[in-house]
Amino acid sequence: MNKPSYTNKPGKLATVEMAIERYKLGRTTLMQLATAEGAVRRIGRAVRIDIETLDRAIDKLYQ
Repeated sequence: MNKPSYTNKPGKLATVEMAIERYKLGRTTLMQLATAEGAVRRIGRAVRIDIETLDRAIDKLYQ
């Protein structure tokens, strides 16, 4: 029987915890930055961070 393979690698959207690990930022700082750049996506009660949008914003802010 084939088992599904799961990865922790974020795709286009990541959970807040995954984004915290990726960017090495605190939750408040991450959410402030993501909200200001429009990278927060809400699907029902779930909150996801658009990785591509946040990557562009960080590159633009901290070059």
